[in-house]
This record gives sequence, C-alpha cells and structure tokens, in this order.
Amino acid sequence: MNPMTSHSDFPSSEERRRAERRNSPSLAAYHWKGPLPRQNSVRDISATGAFLVTQDRWEPGEIIALSLQRKGPIEKENSFSVQAKAVRWDDQGVAISFVLPPGADLRLWQSPLKSASEQNEPEDIVREFRVAQAISFLSRISPETRDFMSRLLHEELSNYRLENALEIALNAEKMLGGSVQIDHLRARPHVVTRIVEGGSWSSDDKWMLQFWGGLLAASCTTNGGDETSLAFIDLLGQLKAIHLRILSAACTKATKLITGPGAISTRPLNWKAADLIKFSGSHDLIKLDRELNYMAELRVIAPRETSAFFQQMTDTTVAPTSLGLELYARCSGHRGTAQGFYGVPVTLAGAIALEQ
Repeated sequence: MNPMTSHSDFPSSEERRRAERRNSPSLAAYHWKGPLPRQNSVRDISATGAFLVTQDRWEPGEIIALSLQRKGPIEKENSFSVQAKAVRWDDQGVAISFVLPPGADLRLWQSPLKSASEQNEPEDIVREFRVAQAISFLSRISPETRDFMSRLLHEELSNYRLENALEIALNAEKMLGGSVQIDHLRARPHVVTRIVEGGSWSSDDKWMLQFWGGLLAASCTTNGGDETSLAFIDLLGQLKAIHLRILSAACTKATKLITGPGAISTRPLNWKAADLIKFSGSHDLIKLDRELNYMAELRVIAPRETSAFFQQMTDTTVAPTSLGLELYARCSGHRGTAQGFYGVPVTLAGAIALEQ
C-alpha cells in the first residue's frame, strides 16, 4: 500500500453494499414531460443511483422528479416519488444519483430473509425506498429513535406490520408538510415508538392508519415535550375502523358548543338506520347497535337510551363527547385546542360558565 494512501481512499464494505448495482427488468422510472408521463426502463439500480434507458437528456446536476414502480399503467399505491440528480449521459440513456432526505437509510439487496430474485422485484425496491423515507422522517422528529426505528423497520417487523408502520409514518409526514423543518417540530421518543409499534398491530384499514398517522403528527411540538398523546394511544388502540368511521361522521356533522373552561360538547344527532349504515359501511344493524354501546362504554360518544326489550334499531341518537371530539381532532393531526380545530365560538351559556 502506498504510505500516502489512507484507508479512507477505499470504499468501506457498507459503501460497497450501497453501491452494488443490480438489474430489475420489471422496474420503471417515470418522469413527466409536459402533462404526459414518460416511462423509462431501469438498466440497473443501487442504493445510490440508477441508469435510465431513455431518449431524454438532462445536463449533469439537473434535478429530475421520478416515480418508481412496476412497468405498466401509472400507479398510486405501489409507487414511490423520488428526486434524482443527472450525473452523465451517453447514447443509451442517463445515469442519475438519488437525492434522499436527511437521515434516510436506504438498504437494497440486504435482506437475509429474501432471495436475490425477490429483492429485485419492483415492489420490494419501492418498499425499501418507503422504509428509508419513514426512517428519515422519524429520525427528524425524534433523533433519539433513529437506531431503534432503523432496526425495527429493516429487521424486526413482519411484512404486514411493516406496511402499517410505513403508512402511519408517511401519513404523519404528509400532514405536517414543511412545518417539521420550519418549526423544528419534535416528539418524545417513547411517544413515537408507542404510536409506530402499537399502530402497526392495527388492521390495515385506511381509516385506522390515517388516525394513527394523525396522532403521530399531533404529538409533534416545538419544544418536543408533549406527552398528552399517551392517553389517546391507549384509547385508539381499543377502537376499530367501524368506530372511527362513525366517530368521524358524528364529529364532522354535530353542532359543537363551548360549555366551560376547555369543555366542548355537541347537540345529539338524530340518525336513521340508513344514515348509520351509510356512515359506518355496515348493514348489520344488530352489530351497529352493539358497536355504539361499546363506543359509549369508552366515553367517545354519550350513552344512548335503549329499550329493556330487544327490538331492531330503526333510528338512534349519536353525540360525540368532549373526549371523542378531542380524539378526532388529535387523530386529524391537529396540534392545538379542540375548540380551535372545530372553530367553535363561545356561546352565552358558555361565556357565563367561563366567568364562574
């Protein structure tokens, strides 16, 4: 070895793994030229970049917005949007390097549980990009959790729980937008881990995952010390998608009133059976009656009057409680007061109560 050459002049084993390029024949990278998407084949790809087989040309350093997915019609569910920088081009296409967010931990071809052919599939590659994006977001709102989250998402969760955890993190990131960086938002490490781990066990229903993502977003504050979400983590863990659909409709439609310091209530909604079927997505009225009683037991809606004798429900009253209203606001990503979320003015009765 040349004594003037340090070990840093040679790529580390980690760098070599990241730079390993493989072919994924079914993978495509789409870019938009005007209003139309253009499909480009990916000759090879690594964790640092790729080579696109394309007739389009970009100057070195130019930033390109790409969408990675399986070849075919544009997809929303199984695709990933990524920024890339043009490096060079030749008569076959353009070499690009990925521009990933800070803290992203992209690992391709490193799963000990999957064969090489499985890891070359477009869906597996897209999933690894989503994992990297989620780790970047979680490490920005809670730097202390970076190593734990990287290990959890890369190595420990089953495919089912991983997809749920990714949806929760990426939903929260979408809700917060640029405010994470602008407002320097942070969340308590144990709050973040409980939401991601706890939410990953829930059903893969989009309502559930949207609510968990909203709760994670609401847990982020400028001082990073908020722990009020802990009670809502336990509460949300006891609810199912059908409860959240009912609660969402009720909180949206009910008339809200401020009745005291920090207290918000609603006027009861009178729903016919057809309304309840529409909002819940279930046609089983016996089951719906049981689910409403369960929601009342958890105090997210007020108790209802019920007959001592069994009769099929034809109509009912639904009134979200202060707790239910607060839960819905939090799970919508709101970081302020429930009154602010619902835009509720103080009534005369409420003003008198506030003065007393």
